[in-house]
Amino acid sequence: MMDIGGVHRMDNRICRSADKCMLDELSFRLRSIEAVKGGGLCQLKQQLAFSYALIVMTSGEVQLVLDHQQWELDKNSVYVCRPGQTFGTLALSEEMGLYVLYFDVFRHEPNHVSCMTISKDEQLFPYKGKISVYPSDKLASMCEDLNRRWQSKARTGRFRCQIDFQEILFYINQNCRTKPENAYSALEYVKQYMEEHYTDSLTIDKLAQVAEISPKYFVDLFKKKYGISAMEYVAKLRIQQAKRLMAQSDARLRDIAHQVGYADEFYFSRKFKKEIGVSPNVYMKSRRRKLVAYSPAHVGYLLPLHIMPFAAPLHPKWTEYYYREYRNEIPVHISAYRQNQNWQENIELLKQISADVIIANDNLPKIEKQALEKIAPVFYLSVSQMEWRQQFRLLAEFLGESWQAEKWLEEYDRKLQMVREQLQPGLEKESVVVIRLVQQNMFIQNNRGISGMLFDDLQLKPASVNKAIDATKPISIKELKALNADRLFIMIRQESETLAIWEKIQNELQWQTMSAVQQNRIHMLTSDPWLEYSPHAHLRMLDHLTELLAVNRP
Repeated sequence: MMDIGGVHRMDNRICRSADKCMLDELSFRLRSIEAVKGGGLCQLKQQLAFSYALIVMTSGEVQLVLDHQQWELDKNSVYVCRPGQTFGTLALSEEMGLYVLYFDVFRHEPNHVSCMTISKDEQLFPYKGKISVYPSDKLASMCEDLNRRWQSKARTGRFRCQIDFQEILFYINQNCRTKPENAYSALEYVKQYMEEHYTDSLTIDKLAQVAEISPKYFVDLFKKKYGISAMEYVAKLRIQQAKRLMAQSDARLRDIAHQVGYADEFYFSRKFKKEIGVSPNVYMKSRRRKLVAYSPAHVGYLLPLHIMPFAAPLHPKWTEYYYREYRNEIPVHISAYRQNQNWQENIELLKQISADVIIANDNLPKIEKQALEKIAPVFYLSVSQMEWRQQFRLLAEFLGESWQAEKWLEEYDRKLQMVREQLQPGLEKESVVVIRLVQQNMFIQNNRGISGMLFDDLQLKPASVNKAIDATKPISIKELKALNADRLFIMIRQESETLAIWEKIQNELQWQTMSAVQQNRIHMLTSDPWLEYSPHAHLRMLDHLTELLAVNRP
């Protein structure tokens, strides 16, 4: 099945489960609770849920990204993420507040009274998707009390939390709603309706009727809430779909215009040029070559050449940046799940698209290489033998874009020099160590991208790591402290178990007495872009370091 991008939404507003929600057959255990407040660039990072996660909005509103879907949550709403799903939010507003309650569910075995098994696919509430709760003020105070008890040192505090958590589940079940309770909730419903019916003949009167409010009030309210008019949003949806159709087929402009809801192809052409900056014909010509980026990093090699791949691995967690910025520009989304574990499915998908060229790494298994080579010519990047600049130049030469590559590299070097000049005085004399936290284990992190950026490009000083320390084996806090690094960069795996361990580590005395911690010289790195080895990733690393270390941020 092809995923041609865009936001997938399901209207579960009136979808009550056919299966009766039998809570008395289940048992629950709260694992942890996280309080998230808005402000600045704060957001709940995309993470993989190993347990259930109940998201409770207590103030403001936020965009929740769940796998490939987006939901707009407000202070009246909750959402349950199941184990194995990925979830996170876009940037949080100042007034936004939410709680994430991580918990396990156990089901009683019908034939064994004393036996329970962990369950990962239960429907806990009468409705699916986003659930509105009225009144919501009591739910917010219940979560606040639960969080306060969970953080306390009282002997029976966390035992009491298990009872409080069950009270919260009961309250949600008793007070959940699906019908919009106010005009803003109705707007979200209409927005979803527009995303599913944008090819229809939509008018303000019709959309206002769907929202059950007056046309004038609808126009004002939609613009106030979303920043653009309702009809501008419809046009945006149509143009996005037109771009996907242009990249996927050789259909005539007239047919594409009709498919996205425009009866007049000339009006569509003018509208397209106004929105995109080039005519439909110019845009179609630029997308004729079907290039496949077989790894997320390959997107980072093509973008600096002003080439948009026809197919690439995209996912809101595993490739968060590329998914967020380019999911509507890349027609075919192949699986990005955990280092290409689903490669056979990707092969079957690529067989359907008549690719011109596939960009892949040379360290793929032989059987996978053979499968790719049966589909289209393959250009292999030498990931283990060459640094990214060499690979970039070779790929550009193969694609006939060497001039573009050299131009981009000149711009990159200028930016690199500018960042060096902006770094805090004396930073080059400080010792630096990079670690990665995966569940309960810490590792020294020294991949090519991180080492090349920090120690080669920016000429920072690596801490003297004892040769007896094996970078492939866990390092203890005691060993980390013994390195006596002046500055510490840390990368935390974004899933519930590791995040809970990180909370515990920060409360340990050995951690708190480290020099870098006491001097507030701890910097958080994200796997994207810091684990990606590509030109575009290095450019984004520079931007990130400017935010972290520059004395005068631009």
